[in-house]
Amino acid sequence: MDASGTGDRRQDRTEPPAAPTRRSAVPELLLVLLGAVAVVVLLALDRGDDGLALPIGGVLAGMAALAVLAVRRAHAAAAALDRSARLLRAANEELDASRLRFRDFAEAASDWFWETGADHRYNYLSDRLAALLGRDPQPVFGTSLLDLGALVEDAGTWLERLADIEAGRAFRDLEVMVRDAAGGIRVFHLSAQPAFDRSGRFAGYRGTGIDVTAETLARRDAQFLQEVVHDALASISEGFVLFSADGRLILCNERYRQAYPNLADVLVPGAAFEDILRAAAERGAYGGDGSDMAAWIEDRLKRHLLHTDPVDGCLSDGRWYRISEHATGSGGIVKILMDITELKRREEELAGQTERLEATVGALRESERRYRQLVELAPYGIAIWDRAAIRFANAAAASILGVGGGGGEGGLVGLGIAPFIADGGPVVERLARAADGEGQRAECEILRPSGERRHVEIGAYPAVYQRAAAVLLVLNDVTDRRRAEAELQRSQKMEAVGRMAGGIAHEFNNMLTAIGGFARLAERGPDDRDRVVTCVREIAKASDRAAALTAQLLDFSRRRASDEMEVVALAPLVRDLRIFLKPLMSAGIDLDLQILDEDAHAVANPVTLNQAILNLALNARDAMPDGGRLCVSLAVEMPDSLFLARHKTLARSPFAVIRVTDEGGGVPADIRDRIWEPFFTTKEPGKGTGLGLWMVYGTAQQAGGAAEMESRPDGRGSVFSIHLPAVGAPDVPVGDDDSVRLGEGDGASILLVDDEDSVRAYLKLTLEEAGCTVTEAADGLEALERWDECGGLFDALVTDVSMPRMNGPELARALEERNPGLRALFLTGYASRGTAADLTAQPGRRILMKPVPPERLVQAIRDLLAD
Repeated sequence: MDASGTGDRRQDRTEPPAAPTRRSAVPELLLVLLGAVAVVVLLALDRGDDGLALPIGGVLAGMAALAVLAVRRAHAAAAALDRSARLLRAANEELDASRLRFRDFAEAASDWFWETGADHRYNYLSDRLAALLGRDPQPVFGTSLLDLGALVEDAGTWLERLADIEAGRAFRDLEVMVRDAAGGIRVFHLSAQPAFDRSGRFAGYRGTGIDVTAETLARRDAQFLQEVVHDALASISEGFVLFSADGRLILCNERYRQAYPNLADVLVPGAAFEDILRAAAERGAYGGDGSDMAAWIEDRLKRHLLHTDPVDGCLSDGRWYRISEHATGSGGIVKILMDITELKRREEELAGQTERLEATVGALRESERRYRQLVELAPYGIAIWDRAAIRFANAAAASILGVGGGGGEGGLVGLGIAPFIADGGPVVERLARAADGEGQRAECEILRPSGERRHVEIGAYPAVYQRAAAVLLVLNDVTDRRRAEAELQRSQKMEAVGRMAGGIAHEFNNMLTAIGGFARLAERGPDDRDRVVTCVREIAKASDRAAALTAQLLDFSRRRASDEMEVVALAPLVRDLRIFLKPLMSAGIDLDLQILDEDAHAVANPVTLNQAILNLALNARDAMPDGGRLCVSLAVEMPDSLFLARHKTLARSPFAVIRVTDEGGGVPADIRDRIWEPFFTTKEPGKGTGLGLWMVYGTAQQAGGAAEMESRPDGRGSVFSIHLPAVGAPDVPVGDDDSVRLGEGDGASILLVDDEDSVRAYLKLTLEEAGCTVTEAADGLEALERWDECGGLFDALVTDVSMPRMNGPELARALEERNPGLRALFLTGYASRGTAADLTAQPGRRILMKPVPPERLVQAIRDLLAD
């Protein structure tokens, strides 16, 4: 339907301009005829009466002049009419353009437009409505404005709008709710202006529709939330009021109004806080004569804006409240009243008791003075620490921590304890637990402000400071004692190492005897194949035995490249203890190793497990100064119900149990619960650190097991046991020719570097047998020369770590500059975990511990080339 209804009148407005052109020819024709008549008359008169010629000529001249004037006026009228026609034509064109613009705007707008006739039936609905609904709007809106009643939710609103429609009055924002094609709700606001014809009669409505779905739903959600908030605030026992950023009251619950009964009428939304204060002052809150009322209001307003700490006050309802004010995120202020009347009554009751206590406090002050004198003169550092800062410290504590000014103000008071303890996070946490009633002891390194480090024993005990839980710290500087102990331990260690070296040398001599003897036997009869094979096998066994002994030495010295958990064969681990323990055993101690299960395996860290068993054995030795039997046994057992009851986190499954039994004096019953604590020791100073059993306990826990101690029924001797979950033995790959060769058709060019000729020759033969092309060098500098001679055409570098002139890591870095992608395999007899991590930090780097069997070397090359 045409939105304007004026398309048929456009041609009428373009017809008039043709008329002036036809009418303008008439005066010109009359002028010609009139001139011709005048000429004819003059010719006739020229032949006739001379007396009539002059008058007639004058008349004709006059008529000619009038004719000329008439012609000019006609031309002017025709020109004016022609201009009017052109203006009319331009106006019609502008009207058409405006009509098109209106149509385009209507179709492009997010709103929609409609028009009705005098009978309120729709003449026009823009296509935008159909797009919004996704369907034909007629079944929804009907055919007339009068059909909208079914779409208006509020019947009263519809009756008001219906009266406007029937009276032909304008209306705005009539809200209708419909469903679109997808079933969703759409909300529209309809507004309209009445249209009248030229005679002033009502011709219908022209209006717009606005999609307010999102706004309406959001408003309803907000109204619902506001109602919920109002209900919640009305149900709480505290008074609540909210002011906007400009100091206007937004929300106030009834409990707040009850606290200010004389202000209930002004505590309404929109009221300014300053006006509320003024009303309060006028109604009695200000007790002065009125001259300083403005200052009183200004002070209360400032306190309101500064959000000071909560204050207690008695309000006009006669009850005590704790008044707190908080800033909101939008700059407003929330004020909360908490009724503390009962609390105030209790405080008054306690006030009387406080008076009675003051006399006691006076007596305590004298006692405190004497106590403080004793504390200040004590040789140990004493401090009160509330877990935030030191609140009291004597002069000895300040001296131990290296702080001038003593323990009072300007000294330790107000300082934290953590900055004085080097790497002290766990130590500080442990000391803090003393405030909960559990005494703690720790030995740590103190870092003085001057940079000096001191060893200090710290005892932490529960205390109270200003009625709050605190910690009493007792500090004892043991630096000099620890130095003396360290010297003693160092000498003892050197003695133990010397004694151990003899045993180890004995074992190595046995192995070297076997290796050399069998080698010479094979050399004497090279044609006897069976004899040579037997000799070679025995040499290999002796070599493996030497490798195992070397691995045990590295474990003992903690020089392994990794501390990761792995499946450990326990029988060889226990059996090898004899090598280390035999030189360390005192005279009269009989060492007995009982391997009851040769196939016992567990997942553990072999380094810490070996050290844990050694600690138990050495403790057992120290428990028998007069000699006795020391038994280390290994068995796989199923735990009983009592064991599982003591260790509820462990599952019922086989456990590998390592027991260390001695015939010493046993462990006293009063300290059995403390033997696993760190730094706890029963040995005299200089004989132990108290960390041995703690490390045993931690090793068992790390492996998912448990550590236990039991004393013998007869009171002689103790049994310490490590329980580890038993696992099966790892699969051992079956050796064959393929295990020492690369894959079919595979090969690699290897640059081999080792300063030991025999080792290099062995490695070269192994790699060539595996199918590799090997270029060898005796050290790093020679390797660089071989690299340049071969043009750097190598797939991998196999190098020893320790070599003269240029070591393995230096060689790898030099070659990395020439070939950043070169793979490298490092061989070493020992390496700490840090060293191993540095060597393998980047991709394409691996490390292999010597001695290296052929199978492990070839597998390492396979893995390296596969990276």
